[in-house]
Amino acid sequence: MKLKKLFMLLFIFNTVAFISMAIVINKYQKATIDLEDAYEMQYKSLILAHELRQSSDDLTRMARTYVITGNPMFEKQYKTVLDIRNGLKARPQRYNGIFWDFLTIDGSVAKLDGKKIPLRQLMKEANFLDEELNLLFTSQNESDDLTRLEHKAMNAVKGIFENSEGNYTIKDKPNFKLARQIMHSRQYHEAKIRIMKPLDTFYKAFEKRTKQKVIEAANVVKQQELNVNVIVVLSILIFLTSFFIILFRIVYPLDLLRKIMLRLSKNDMSVELEKNKYDDEIGDMIGAVEIFKDNTTKLISSESKLKIAINEAKNANKAKSIFLARMSHELRTPLNAILGFTSLLQKSTSINKNDKESLNIIQKSGKHLLNIINEILELSKIEAGKIEIRPISFDFHDLVKELDSIFSFRCKSKDINFEINFLSTLPKYIKTDEQRLKQILINLLGNSLKFTNKEGRIIVNIYEKNKKLFFEVKDSGKGIKKEDLEKIFKPFEQVDDEFKQKGTGLGLSITKELVTLMGGDIYVKSQIKKGTQFFFSIEYELSQDKVKKADVLEFEANSIIENKTILVVDDIKVNRDLICKILEQYKFKTYEASSGSEALELISKYDIDLICMDILMKDLNGLETMKIIREQLNLDLPIIAISANVYEEDKAQALACGANDFISKPIDENELISKISKYLNLSSKLQTIPKTVKVENIEDSFSGISKTFFELLRKYSLDMNEDKILELLETYKLLENQKAYIKALLDDFNYSKINDLCIKYIH
Repeated sequence: MKLKKLFMLLFIFNTVAFISMAIVINKYQKATIDLEDAYEMQYKSLILAHELRQSSDDLTRMARTYVITGNPMFEKQYKTVLDIRNGLKARPQRYNGIFWDFLTIDGSVAKLDGKKIPLRQLMKEANFLDEELNLLFTSQNESDDLTRLEHKAMNAVKGIFENSEGNYTIKDKPNFKLARQIMHSRQYHEAKIRIMKPLDTFYKAFEKRTKQKVIEAANVVKQQELNVNVIVVLSILIFLTSFFIILFRIVYPLDLLRKIMLRLSKNDMSVELEKNKYDDEIGDMIGAVEIFKDNTTKLISSESKLKIAINEAKNANKAKSIFLARMSHELRTPLNAILGFTSLLQKSTSINKNDKESLNIIQKSGKHLLNIINEILELSKIEAGKIEIRPISFDFHDLVKELDSIFSFRCKSKDINFEINFLSTLPKYIKTDEQRLKQILINLLGNSLKFTNKEGRIIVNIYEKNKKLFFEVKDSGKGIKKEDLEKIFKPFEQVDDEFKQKGTGLGLSITKELVTLMGGDIYVKSQIKKGTQFFFSIEYELSQDKVKKADVLEFEANSIIENKTILVVDDIKVNRDLICKILEQYKFKTYEASSGSEALELISKYDIDLICMDILMKDLNGLETMKIIREQLNLDLPIIAISANVYEEDKAQALACGANDFISKPIDENELISKISKYLNLSSKLQTIPKTVKVENIEDSFSGISKTFFELLRKYSLDMNEDKILELLETYKLLENQKAYIKALLDDFNYSKINDLCIKYIH
């Protein structure tokens, strides 16, 4: 199966798995809520039934106490309980079985601070079944009937008796004996039994029903728990399967290609190419390498046919260029999806810690693979004469200070002494290719740091002579064998076994070529166990221009509030989905097109503010589509070309066909949003974070953060563990400007500044 189709299937499977997980978790949460509701209904309903029973008991106790003691307080409490039950008085907020027991002391007053509502109304609102409600009403009616006997006894204490019509109009001497007889009579006890019988029946029926409901809800919760476990396990299996497919279908075959190219670079033509083993884009690339091998073999074995050999060498070189271009395009396309969706998933709050670690592994592996591709392309561009040196005016002293900041802390963490020596009389503003000079110095210093042991030293000397800048990079590392000195500047050569699996062996080769292109020379001296010295020079011009570097802007999701519409054109659905998901974070409205023809139809139907256009597409490609938009439709809407072909001529061709700008795959989210904001004039609508933040305004704001945070931050900074530091920033929920400050230090490799900040707040 072709890699393109394979990645589409993996994307579909993973999407379905994540959606299924979300649905099952939602059902589990609903089942849990239902179970809690069942328990709550059971509890509240029993409280109401208990209150009915307790109020009847309270009335009996207060009436009996009154007919014995004659204390009017108990008559008052009796009437209060009855009024509360009938909704004539407010209910106490804390109303339970022992409420009235605390009010038997003279002078105590009940605190009625709730709302007025009859007990019968509360029962109706409790959603009892009709049969249960009738039992409660029957019990309450019987309780109301009982109060007539209690009234009769209490009036007898006051000397008020019923006439023949049942009205209390006859006044005589208080009759405590009659009152006590009524309150302890058989008639009174039978009335109490009539209250309790329907209550007892209610308790049994209600307990049976609510218990069954609780059991059913609990069973649903258990089932949903099982479903959650199953879907999580399946999702993990799908995710791991995707990871291993990527490993075996891309990473391992690419490593095989690397080994093949290493052997071919040494003119070892005995290497066997298994072209038929991979029936996909990798197989096509191996086929291209096979062409290179065959042509090179003919060149070596045919000295007598020099002219033919030269032509074959040209063909081989062309085949290699085709191979490298195709390798770059075919690998950048799936890497675009891998790195893009990995970045989006890392922002999700529903991903657990283990899954985030797996995503970090995938992202690091993808970036390492991209770095290998870029280095191979860099070397091929140099060999093909496609690298251009772009001199600009810049502050040379600032460049030196920046390198000092980057490597001082890294050396300090390994107990290595590091120093840069240069005279203040060196020109401050010069004109040369700043980025290439920085690349050369970082390559050489990185090598020295890698091969220098603890308590060693690295020294950089910079001086000027004959209008050239000279650089000496010296270390006290393990040194290089004499027989290996001639190999180190050759492509794919690594002379130290310990580090052979940690790079491509292209760094020094690229460095040598860049020095040559900048009009200089480079050479090396080394002794085993004593160290290595690199010497190089470059040409430069004096400059009076003081160039101010612009702040690098980072963009926060949801920061764009303009209602802008963007058309995303790409024949690969995964690539379209990635760009659309990025744009949706910023509230852009998007349309999708899988070809140039479909894009032209959408442009005619809708108001489009900007187009993200892929270059290579079936049917009508991006270049032809842009020509039609500019020349036939005469539209000037912004177009950003997006392609996995990253040569300068590819960019120039896109711009010549009508593109306003160019972005290479894999897509960098910040670069994409930055260019869109530029062409839609949205810069003022963005929440931006300057890369450099004023220290005096920020450092003091960390004073309220716990000491544990700074201890962990210092530990991770000493290990130069950027991933752990970023995770720590999210865990402690810092302010956005505090996060931006630490991220800016990370971007500048300024771990020493982070360490100083930690020491300030630890001590």
